Amino acid sequence: MDRERPFGVLSLYATDDTALDGHRIALAEEVARRAASAAHNARRYAQRAALARDLQTGLLLPDLPDVPGAQVAAFYHPAGQGLDIGGDFYDVFPRGDGSWAFVLGDVCGRGAEAATTTALVRHTARAVAPLLDDPVAFVEAVDRALNDRTSQQNNGFVTLVHGHLTPVEDGLSVELVRAGHTLPLLLDAGHTVTPVEAHGGLIGIGIPPRLDAVRFTLRPTESLVLYTDGITECRAAGTEQYGEARLLKALASTPARPTATDIVRRLTEDIRAFTNGRTVDDDQAALVVTAGEPSPCGR
Repeated sequence: MDRERPFGVLSLYATDDTALDGHRIALAEEVARRAASAAHNARRYAQRAALARDLQTGLLLPDLPDVPGAQVAAFYHPAGQGLDIGGDFYDVFPRGDGSWAFVLGDVCGRGAEAATTTALVRHTARAVAPLLDDPVAFVEAVDRALNDRTSQQNNGFVTLVHGHLTPVEDGLSVELVRAGHTLPLLLDAGHTVTPVEAHGGLIGIGIPPRLDAVRFTLRPTESLVLYTDGITECRAAGTEQYGEARLLKALASTPARPTATDIVRRLTEDIRAFTNGRTVDDDQAALVVTAGEPSPCGR
């Protein structure tokens, strides 16, 4: 029975003259009870797993938008299987003035608490980014929202990178802020990979972070790569971590004049080869922005 509704029947048949005495019937009832309990638990697990997948899907973008003057691509690989809901997230959306906002981050923890914190960050980002021209003010607004919530519920800290993209004549103007997250990476036209030295602390810990905005221009075919630490900290069969050195090497080995999709494909292939398809212990996410080549006809 499931909620007083039958979902299975166990039938007993005697193939000879042996009577179904009380002992045999009691044994059959116990077998039926255990089978029903196992079936009930399996159904509940399947329902919860489906709910977790639907919730995780709702926290991520199904498709990235078309950004004028840029190519954008991303990937997300959740840790484990089934009911675990991770805290890695990304988003790209217009600000309403011709520029675009992007954010990629990581929420401490897993499960329902991480999911609610991720939703809070995403919703706050979409609400305040069009209203605040300064990326630092944006991160401070997200920090306040997190602290208002975590003053009553301890949902953990958040790391993120947030910035604005603005198409300009010679590429993409970028202004970004890093809040305790892994360093953004620049892949230039010569396949040199350089970390973006942006300083900033964790948010959501009750202490106002010290944040510095960094401004630069992505020239045509140059790329900005954002990633979560689930990539660099994933392990092969032994204890070796993927690490930053291998990440830089993978990015530098992309084909000439790579698109954002090329970079994501190269990165995911290298991670898969390193882990040999093993289940990872932490979520992995990356967001790549590549400045488009100028139109041959001009503007």
